[in-house]
Amino acid sequence: MFVDSVIIRVQGGRGGDGAISFRREKYIPRGGPDGGKGGEGGRVFLRASPHRETLRDLSFSPSYQASSGEGGKGKKQEGKKGEDLVIEVPLGTQVFDNRTGELLADLLYPGMEVMIARGGKGGKGNVFFTSPDNRTPRMAQKGEEGESRELRLELKFLTDVGLVGLPNAGKSTFLSRVSNAKSLVASYPFSTSEPILGTVGEGEEKFILLDTPAIVEGASEGKGLGNRFLRHLERAHLLLYLIDLSSPFSEISPEEDLRIIREELRKYNSHLEDKPFLVVANKLDLPEARENWNSFKAILERKKIEGWGISAHSGEGVSELLERIREILKEERKKEVEIVAGEEKKERDISPVVYRFSSTYLERLLQEADLHSGEEEEFLNRELEKSGFKRYLLPLKSSSIIEVGERKLVWKEKRLKILADE
Repeated sequence: MFVDSVIIRVQGGRGGDGAISFRREKYIPRGGPDGGKGGEGGRVFLRASPHRETLRDLSFSPSYQASSGEGGKGKKQEGKKGEDLVIEVPLGTQVFDNRTGELLADLLYPGMEVMIARGGKGGKGNVFFTSPDNRTPRMAQKGEEGESRELRLELKFLTDVGLVGLPNAGKSTFLSRVSNAKSLVASYPFSTSEPILGTVGEGEEKFILLDTPAIVEGASEGKGLGNRFLRHLERAHLLLYLIDLSSPFSEISPEEDLRIIREELRKYNSHLEDKPFLVVANKLDLPEARENWNSFKAILERKKIEGWGISAHSGEGVSELLERIREILKEERKKEVEIVAGEEKKERDISPVVYRFSSTYLERLLQEADLHSGEEEEFLNRELEKSGFKRYLLPLKSSSIIEVGERKLVWKEKRLKILADE
């Protein structure tokens, strides 16, 4: 079962209690208080993992709590900090505060982590309450409860090209022909009931293609499968409108097919309608389809819309179409487009304070930066820009703290600044 939206409750670990203890050693009859502080409770993180494809596992276990900190001990020993809890989610998972609806984070890069619940502070032991008036305090603080939050997680696939079409347009056949995806191909409508990703090509020419369930007129009002899966198109650089030239399941024309698709996307999110697109007229191998294509092509040319006639079944025109797709993707990737598509700026600015990156690349880059005395930050940011990694930092709120191993950095004014070791 494909699950792309869940609500979970998380809580940081409780802080450990402070200790009430007195020094008891031979020949030191009045050693005084020595109760240590309790350890901090563990924090809760979400981690983007390429090994997770849906949010299904989280729907079975909607509540999570990090471990508590240990209580303080004698000899002024601080209790052990509670272990952090890390919850893995698919790449492209957006994190919302379910109470306010605010977008908190967008997990885009493998190993990227965001803290979503803080642990409680540990309580002070009795040594902290010593005063001239009370040299033997018999009191200590209780540990604080960890932060509690209710979150809504929504998955939006990271994809290059999105397929959109009415029922039985041949999207599954097209996906199966050009990619490694194994999707159900059938001669009846709605054979695709959930989004399917496929990889097209290899190396630098590789791109990710997404097939979404068919939409129908009125999808924005909940007809058919409704608009439930349209959110997965929001990150695509390019949309393919697949049009059935034979129209065996309806009396409408290819032009009307196109109108319905455009209208439903506009009603769902005007950003989708504004995305670059190609009209792909399918099923040229069927009777009368070529005649339909000639008349439809003339209409597209008058409207200055780029159209391609293909047969996903026989392969006619498919290789030429793929080359054109790669050209457009190359152009789109050159543009300085913010990574979080379709979100208003003020929503993107809302994010938690602490992020973590489990990245050997960043760890190695920080080590190299240390060798550039006096120019560490210049080197670091220059390399981030050259490698393209910087785009993963764009959605973060200014002044967010970023942890890489034991190192801490701050994201400010679209640059990483290195914090001095504490």
